[in-house]
Amino acid sequence: MSGVAVLLLLAAAAAAPGRPGPVRVVPPPPDPVEALAQARTAVERAPSEFAPALAVARALTALGLTDEALAAFARSRSLLPDGPGGGATPAAGDAASAYLAPALLLRDLDRTGEAMRLLEEAAARRLGGADVHEQLALLRLADGLADEALAAVDAALAGGLKSPGLDLARGFALARDPERRGEALEILRGALEDGVEEPLVVHLEAADLLLAGARHPEALAHLRAAESLAPGEPEVAYRLGRTLAAAGDREGARAALERYRALREVRDQTAEAARAASDDLASGLSEAQRLATEGALDTAAERLAGLLETYPDHPQTAGVHSLRAKVLFSMGRVGAAAASIAEARALQPDRVENHYLEGLFLHTDGRAEEAAPALERALTLDPELGEAHALLGMIAAEAGRPAEAAERLERALALGLDGNAALRFNYARVLESLGRGEEAASQMEAFERLRTTPPR
Repeated sequence: MSGVAVLLLLAAAAAAPGRPGPVRVVPPPPDPVEALAQARTAVERAPSEFAPALAVARALTALGLTDEALAAFARSRSLLPDGPGGGATPAAGDAASAYLAPALLLRDLDRTGEAMRLLEEAAARRLGGADVHEQLALLRLADGLADEALAAVDAALAGGLKSPGLDLARGFALARDPERRGEALEILRGALEDGVEEPLVVHLEAADLLLAGARHPEALAHLRAAESLAPGEPEVAYRLGRTLAAAGDREGARAALERYRALREVRDQTAEAARAASDDLASGLSEAQRLATEGALDTAAERLAGLLETYPDHPQTAGVHSLRAKVLFSMGRVGAAAASIAEARALQPDRVENHYLEGLFLHTDGRAEEAAPALERALTLDPELGEAHALLGMIAAEAGRPAEAAERLERALALGLDGNAALRFNYARVLESLGRGEEAASQMEAFERLRTTPPR
């Protein structure tokens, strides 16, 4: 927890066409923090069961907490039965996902070696279906291991597994072998006829195979299809120009390559605009922070509001909302601060401070019933957050639940807030209300020592 948050705690302590179809009600997506809280509760009830441990890993993945998720997936795998076919037991019905999901996370982190080892282990244990072998084959292909990729597919087929994805992976693997390109081409054509989910990639692969065999008209047909699927993709225009040139159509090649250059220029301009926006946001945020530190709160708030107006949908606005909330709170605009930190929390739900500050601001605004869930969410992400325990203790005390308040406040002291004079004072009052006079007196003594001791 940042120093700002600790200071705020002290302040609070002192204070079909043409025919309408049926209407479908789509439920909102589950709150990832709430999902994590429920999963952790389930783990507390059944610490040695696989399913709750897997649910924790999935919730952490949804929050973008990759390192924690990988550790949680490893924990869930440790709870699987030993030996091949462990996923057959009811407790391990989702056993394959304990390997497949972290493998995909590792892939996205460019840790393909670790990802492949996980999938190889899942395949050896015969967990899951074709998807494990599909992903293993694709990862091996991406790593330049065409023979090993084909081996993964063949092993799946030998085990009786079948899927369009396996067929496609086999086609991609065979395409790397010049002597088996014809076989690969037939597989890719079949995939397109069957309505493959990613036809663009298949069209481009088929076009490359046909171009290698100087079958220009057929290659061009696939590239035209790819162009219709992705008209703004520079790579498609480039390949089309290259193939037209090989076919002897210089004018068509020139036009395609000019389009390629134009698309690249648009993409570069878009990327440059995004970089400029990010730089402007970072500069504006730094300036607002400086203004707030110097006490120019009104000017800082105006600067932050201007950034939000200029870049309402930029992914980096979570930091702007967060700083604006702190500035507004310092200005005494508590309700507006709570609304702004809620925006930050919605954009960045994995950040503990957003949940804690939302709870703090709501409590200060007299909205304790709304504050408590926000603080519980903060503790879901960081169970050791003493500030949240302290504020929940205060809320419990205000609601006439002194036993709960005492437990929360004691926990906060144990988590490093023992030097907080206001917390000692509040804890003493709660203990006194519970009839624990000697303990209350000890806390008041600690309060007096802290109150009269000059800060270091």
